[in-house]
Amino acid sequence: MLAARPSETELSMKTANVLVFIPLIPAMPVLATWWLPWERWLPSKVPKRILGPYILYAAFAAWHFAMSWWVVLIAAFWGATFSVMAIVETMDKGKK
Repeated sequence: MLAARPSETELSMKTANVLVFIPLIPAMPVLATWWLPWERWLPSKVPKRILGPYILYAAFAAWHFAMSWWVVLIAAFWGATFSVMAIVETMDKGKK
């Protein structure tokens, strides 16, 4: 028997999944080793103006891959928090 050929929508969904997942690859080692003592410097060294939108993107990816609602909510909360902190820091630097 011949195998069923996947439809175009199935292929495009797989492509969309890959495109959503690729930007998350740099975060994998950090998430896997967050508990190690020599990795504690990472959150303090990454600028909030980069970390905030990146975590918001991670929240979007969590939603896209149908993770639990609380994972999406926690990621969105921290992403928004870091983004607001970055905006406030940028505005404070502009006033000085």
